[in-house]
Amino acid sequence: MVNVLVLITGVGRSGTSTMSGTLHHLGLFVPGPYLGANESNPKGFFESKWSLEFHKRIAGAAGIADFDGRPEALELFREAITPADRGTLTAFLAEQAAIDSQVVVKDPRSVWAQKLWRDAAADAGMEIRYVSMLRHPAEVVGSRTTYYASKADEDKRQAYATTTIARWVNNSLVSERETRAERRSFVGYAELLEDWRPVVTRLADELGLVYGSEVRAGVPSPVDDFIDPGLRRHQVTWDDLETPRDLQDAAQEVWDHLAVIAASGGSDPDSSAALDRLAERYDRILRDAQAIAHDSIEGIRVAARRAGAREERERARRRPAAPKTPSGDDRRIRDVGGRELLRIAGRRFTHRFGNR
Repeated sequence: MVNVLVLITGVGRSGTSTMSGTLHHLGLFVPGPYLGANESNPKGFFESKWSLEFHKRIAGAAGIADFDGRPEALELFREAITPADRGTLTAFLAEQAAIDSQVVVKDPRSVWAQKLWRDAAADAGMEIRYVSMLRHPAEVVGSRTTYYASKADEDKRQAYATTTIARWVNNSLVSERETRAERRSFVGYAELLEDWRPVVTRLADELGLVYGSEVRAGVPSPVDDFIDPGLRRHQVTWDDLETPRDLQDAAQEVWDHLAVIAASGGSDPDSSAALDRLAERYDRILRDAQAIAHDSIEGIRVAARRAGAREERERARRRPAAPKTPSGDDRRIRDVGGRELLRIAGRRFTHRFGNR
């Protein structure tokens, strides 16, 4: 049997944990240790701590956020990848493949590294399959704002909501483009919660997965206890959000085309071409926003430079005064290296004792 890597991706709060946990309960191998459950994800993340730390380290070196809204974020991440990173990932995958022939890795941050995972999987003798989770961007904004945004500052919450839409658009465009021509499936979060059996049956057909238990209707499964439709706690629409209309419109069109691709078994050339045009449109929206905010951004930079200069002056003021500058040979002894020091000491010795 061929060794298969199933890479689950999608913007955070899109159901990636539910998908990973479902495959785990159906007998596929999800490497641990996992992130622990919390209020935002009471059923658990089923997300490898190893992959999280791996992606965060590279993203930190690249200077990008986990779910960055900049179109150039993908290239920045790629430039930060080293041959050692590929070797480390290959070794990790080879270790997991020795445990099970069907390995599942879930990490929304993998959106920046899908080619790296593909290359490392091939190096480890594995075939890669992609599962992209889809959740309407308005719901993603509602969920992420609830758990991650400031609750005390409404202006910051609104700004966070706008940033989240931009990140959703950019991440969705990158993920679709990076997995074209690959064996992939798209799964709607609402679809998975409503009736998981048709979803996993479709995944088995599209990705060639083999489950360790029966998934027919009427046959009890641990997935029945794992999936809780109540997890979809944020059913938000655009009408509930005060965010830029042009950004909302772009996000809605991205969503609509991804839905077409999902319904077409993971491939629809017309929708993919439309998404490329939307990527150009999103880039223009971002450039316009940056131009509008130019003076504000420059003001922040100037204020930061002035604050840095004040801090440096304060540190200099608190430093102890430098000792009085020595003169002659004493100063030279302090300033030169070891061999020169010996020469100076020799001259002093000769001067003092050579004529006695």
